[in-house]
Amino acid sequence: MQLRHLRRLLATEPTLRHAKNAKNADSAGGVGEHAGRARRVRAVVERLARVERAPLVTVESTASVREGLHHERLVFQSPVRGSFDGTLLAPLDPAPGPAVLVLGGKNARLDQLTGDVPPDHPDRNVAEQLARAGFVTLSFDHGIGGGLDAGRRAGRDEGTLLAHAFALTGRSLLGALTGDALGALDVLDAHPRVDPLRVGLFGHSLGAAVALHTALLSGRQDVPLCTASHLGSYQALFERLLTGHEGAVLPGILEYADLPDLYGTLAPAPLQLQYGTADSYLDPDDARAAADAVRETYTNVGAEVEVHELAMGHGTHVGHAAGFFTRTLATTRPPTQAAPQVPAQRIHFEVDERRTVLDRVDAALSSGILTQGPQVARFEELAHPWTGTDTAAVASGSAALEIALRIIGVAGRTVLVPVNTFFATAAAAVRAGAAVRFVDIELDGLGMDPDALHAALDRHPDTAAVLPVHIGGIVSPALDPVLAHCHRYGIPVVEDAAHAFGATLDGRPAGSFGRFGAFSFFPTKVAVSGEGGLLSAASADDLEQVRRWRDHGKSAQGSTLHDRPGGNWRLSELHAAVGTVDLERFTGTLAARRVLAARYDALLADVPGIRPHAVPAAAGSNYYKYLAYLDPDGPLDRPLLKKLLRERHGVALAGEVYDHLLCDHPQFARQRELDAAGGPFERARWFARHHVALPLYPSLTEAEQIRVVAALRSELP
Repeated sequence: MQLRHLRRLLATEPTLRHAKNAKNADSAGGVGEHAGRARRVRAVVERLARVERAPLVTVESTASVREGLHHERLVFQSPVRGSFDGTLLAPLDPAPGPAVLVLGGKNARLDQLTGDVPPDHPDRNVAEQLARAGFVTLSFDHGIGGGLDAGRRAGRDEGTLLAHAFALTGRSLLGALTGDALGALDVLDAHPRVDPLRVGLFGHSLGAAVALHTALLSGRQDVPLCTASHLGSYQALFERLLTGHEGAVLPGILEYADLPDLYGTLAPAPLQLQYGTADSYLDPDDARAAADAVRETYTNVGAEVEVHELAMGHGTHVGHAAGFFTRTLATTRPPTQAAPQVPAQRIHFEVDERRTVLDRVDAALSSGILTQGPQVARFEELAHPWTGTDTAAVASGSAALEIALRIIGVAGRTVLVPVNTFFATAAAAVRAGAAVRFVDIELDGLGMDPDALHAALDRHPDTAAVLPVHIGGIVSPALDPVLAHCHRYGIPVVEDAAHAFGATLDGRPAGSFGRFGAFSFFPTKVAVSGEGGLLSAASADDLEQVRRWRDHGKSAQGSTLHDRPGGNWRLSELHAAVGTVDLERFTGTLAARRVLAARYDALLADVPGIRPHAVPAAAGSNYYKYLAYLDPDGPLDRPLLKKLLRERHGVALAGEVYDHLLCDHPQFARQRELDAAGGPFERARWFARHHVALPLYPSLTEAEQIRVVAALRSELP
């Protein structure tokens, strides 16, 4: 028997279990710890559920009035499930009102939930009873009864067979049911009789499991949830009582969280739990302990959970459910999230993409090759279409710049960089042994000003390299005269293309104009690997030099001899696993960023006090930043505007590029005294003072963009 093995596994503490010594509700640490744990639990649930999010289309709707209720018979079409039936019930008053998505148990028939046929149990017609209590209700057929041939099924439970079959694909029946419920929730939101800000979830038994996971994955932090006859610990339900159903649990979830932990993750959203002391599927003591654990979590964040221990079997107390929804859906509730509703940055990997990353990390771990292996090679290969040349992956964008400058040999000489760029551009030259001098920018493409560069080259005849920077993802048309000046003087160019992966000028990709192009894949960039960088170069010899420098200056790959003072500038296989997945989707990423930028252009057209930066026609921007200018004579400065947008509207602007010029950093204070001839950098200083960067990332929605612009309109004169 494998029982001993099973019991040992079930006794293992879930890794995301709510800490027993959590801090009190009046402690910001306790609330913050809960929020962080809740994010991790939701991420695990999303990964394990592998919900295929697909919109439901209503292909048939038949409306009638039955016994004082509005009745709609619906037929949904799902690209993953096909067609299935649903029923919407509503009070006769057509005004938008509160609504509940009703999810019945495994044996609940749709026509019984809605009262179309007499229920086989007094509380089975939950949807009808809630509708008569004043709520719009939507129910649908789970599709786990009557689909398999009865003869071949040989008396076995159809839901169990389906759960096992889903497991063959690494998925779960619960994930499939949750996907249906998420689609139905969207249908309910969009119905003309429904106020989308007053929608709750109800579930009984298996339906309660579906409702719980729908609440966890819906993206709504405050949706009211009422569940009946689904409470306890997974250990008791699946090992001691043997009453747990495969369709009500995610495979692998107990490694991370038990059922009470999942309920607790919803805190402080309204929650009602019902269970019966005569329920043969539950152990009252186990259910009571689970309820206490959920109550503790809610208490620790200053919220309350309703728990009803009732003298009933495996059923529902509809009266308690109706009262709960009457209280929680009576008025539109303000969002409970404290974080900005539109963040400055949001990195999003779909669950299948995350699983692909995990598979590649696992492949690296199983092979024992954790750096400079096949994932890094694949990363370099995927980058080629976007750089126009071959590449070598390194540990960071800063490492890429330093390696390029060391290959050129800038030690003891001057390197010219634009005065408006990130500190790392100049710091890389300093670490390579150069003296850094600054050059003003031009305001059309935000590139290095050609005339200022020409003057700097005359002032610094020892210039070893020039580092133009593609600010905000724009490759400036001014790059052409910059390149011409450098060619005339015989000076190599290193493009700092940290912002510009995928950007172009006259169809040529960033990183293909100079001797080297240096890219960053830091989490804020348009393509990410966590930490990582890339050097592009047309010369095969230059790339071979990069590979030696990045690996401690080895004289050849695999050699134990070193012929230069290289560094540990390698990219790990684990970072490359993230990077390859992101590069495989980069075509869509770039297209999404450009669509979002075009929408901002349209939305901002008549907003006073702000002017979008006009990207030059020849530049194909990747919109690393969406830049705009505040009215220089307006009453609001940038810090005040950012504060008002964050506090009054939940909108966070992105970081500037940049708010301080390099010459103003303490690192270069002494140099400022020695190099006064290069200032006062009037154009760069004007740009640094007056631009803002609106939030822009592929997961930004149209509604969020409208919110950003509405917030700007309300605060700008």
